[in-house]
Amino acid sequence: MKKTMFILAACAVPLAFAKVVGPAPLEDAVFVDTEASTNVPPPVCTGDPHVFSIAIDFAGSSSNAVEIAFGVDADADGALAPDEARLVIGWDCAAWFVRNETEGETVWEPAAVSSGAQSLSVLMWVERGGHPSSFVVNGGNAPLFTGLASAPPAWLHDCSWNLCRITSRGVGSHGASFLVSSSPDGLKVIMR
Repeated sequence: MKKTMFILAACAVPLAFAKVVGPAPLEDAVFVDTEASTNVPPPVCTGDPHVFSIAIDFAGSSSNAVEIAFGVDADADGALAPDEARLVIGWDCAAWFVRNETEGETVWEPAAVSSGAQSLSVLMWVERGGHPSSFVVNGGNAPLFTGLASAPPAWLHDCSWNLCRITSRGVGSHGASFLVSSSPDGLKVIMR
């Protein structure tokens, strides 16, 4: 069985102390339409300039999906509901996507290969006040979402986001567990 691994590193400077949240296992997906997810708090956004980065590595296929959603937990139930998500980045049916949930707009990029080992890296520089000034995304070694990179839209980052939902769907994207830690140099989510 292949293992799924996501690495989300959001380097928000400054964070004053280390904090551990978790571990909490994701349920095994037995059927193609089975979903497993967990919620974790992102680093606190102070409005100061910082680097925000995401790295996803997993065994992809044309029938599974993995995604990381950011948003505001408006009802404070500890779970980011679909209508609370604002930004979603991930993989679905052999393609990468970035979705602006507020506007219902999705940008798609086909993967170089539709199955096997997949990796995505996102590096965003966020200016004072929380506005992105650069957005660099690579799928493997190929640049992705270059239209967003030339002039990063404001919806790519928001200091009001207080929850992150990590979701896997379908066979082959399951059996994950995670540990979340934040420290002075950022937040790291590792799922295996």
